[in-house]
Amino acid sequence: MRDFIEKFLKQNDYNFQIVDPQTIVFRDEYAQKCAMNYCGRYNRSWSCPSAIGDVNLLRKKVLSFKHAILYSKITELEDPYDVESMDKGRNNIMNDTLNLLELLKNYSERFYILSAGSCSICSKCTYPDLPCRFPARMLISLEALGIDVALLAKNNDMKYYNGVNTVTYFSIVFFGDRNE
Repeated sequence: MRDFIEKFLKQNDYNFQIVDPQTIVFRDEYAQKCAMNYCGRYNRSWSCPSAIGDVNLLRKKVLSFKHAILYSKITELEDPYDVESMDKGRNNIMNDTLNLLELLKNYSERFYILSAGSCSICSKCTYPDLPCRFPARMLISLEALGIDVALLAKNNDMKYYNGVNTVTYFSIVFFGDRNE
């Protein structure tokens, strides 16, 4: 699985590093920013708190894997307020992450993916009135679990900040059972 993931990321021009999930720093204050509705999606999406359930259970799930690959892509902006390019960059990594998710379903090995931002498959989420339309494709963000993405990048020789008029988006795929 690792070779396949690396090949996919290389073909799609991603920066990536192998990560030991045990080194991930979880910060409760980051997860609590979700409850403070910093991005406007708290209690509005199946992929965000409170709909994702107990964050500690999701953290345990992440830590049950032996390996992870953190990957990122830099998006150039015309200026620091270029929201259109920011959205395009996030949509690009989200689409590639969804493609990777579908391709990895062909493997018998267990895996789990966290994405750059909350799920955006549907233009309007059905939460809380109806079940998720695509539960097998829904992606939860690294930040929703309180992962310190900047520190994770730094500790794995990746740049979180890539200069003025850029934004860098990160996703991560976990694989390999720790018990093996």
